[in-house]
Amino acid sequence: MNILNILLTSTARRIDMVGFFQVALKNAGIDGKVIAADPEYNAPSLQAGDENYVIPQQTDSDYMEKILEICKEHQVDCLVPLNDWEVPQISAHKKELEKLGVSVFAPDSTIVKKVRDKGKYRELLDPLGVKSPLSYLNVEDAKKALKKQEVSFPLIVKPRNGSASIGVEMIDNVEDMEFAYQQVVRQIKESPLDDATSREPEDNVIIQEVIEGDKFSLDIFNDLNGRYLTSFGRKQLGMRGGDIDRCITVNIPELTEIAQRLGKSFGHVGYMNTDVYFNGTDYYVIDINPRFGGGYALTHSAGADIPAAIIALTAGKQVQEEWLHQVPDIELARHDTVISINKQKVM
Repeated sequence: MNILNILLTSTARRIDMVGFFQVALKNAGIDGKVIAADPEYNAPSLQAGDENYVIPQQTDSDYMEKILEICKEHQVDCLVPLNDWEVPQISAHKKELEKLGVSVFAPDSTIVKKVRDKGKYRELLDPLGVKSPLSYLNVEDAKKALKKQEVSFPLIVKPRNGSASIGVEMIDNVEDMEFAYQQVVRQIKESPLDDATSREPEDNVIIQEVIEGDKFSLDIFNDLNGRYLTSFGRKQLGMRGGDIDRCITVNIPELTEIAQRLGKSFGHVGYMNTDVYFNGTDYYVIDINPRFGGGYALTHSAGADIPAAIIALTAGKQVQEEWLHQVPDIELARHDTVISINKQKVM
């Protein structure tokens, strides 16, 4: 494949991701474009792509029409979504995209639905021998569990299909539980989460036990046939807007085992990011997000190169082993930069 065009969607602030793919194309000796697309015309990333598009929000009826239009116009070979809110739409249209010759690095719809429903994590993960927190779908069930001493405060109230830390409330007494539940319902109604599921906001909330201890971000990467390739762990030292901001790279066998169990069982295509908490005895999977997590940039700085692997998989070439590993015990932190917005760069 002498020319390979890549579409990255919902690129937002992630200039780094655009650059990673541009460098990977160059290193592979392949001509092509990295096309950045985002709903905001002044998204910083739209100043960095080889082509840059303003696209509708994923909740708009013409969102997929625009994605398909870009794929046709630029003969896109590879599509990588960067926001979990858009993944259900893209997954639902995978066959249509694949007919155009696009390799879609996103899970199938059945997997997306399963991993986005935090209320059913025990049902999903218990058969795999992977622990998850106790969860309750309404206030009454949580009260009964508290009375039976099945669970204890503090508890966390959050959306079942949450993202970016929207609608997360900590509670430490029964009196605050009902109020927090209604607060989360209100926040769901006011956010894109309301359009991300057919569930009513009142049925889209869980009350969950809090796992105290070390927090890890764990990424899982599978190939286009859903075969597990690798995973990356990062110990969280700081968060910002739901994304890891400071970390130490880690290669912990127990985390690798969890990633392998999930990756092989799900058989998903592409990248998946999870949050795993360690209480000193056991590891608990808290969240599973079916997309390229923002924390990947930190792992890339520690030596991994998944964009290079994605390009190789798309082109039908060998994935190099060195791309699939990060150097452990490196402490990393993000920082902000400023870029001028040139509207002429955006279509």
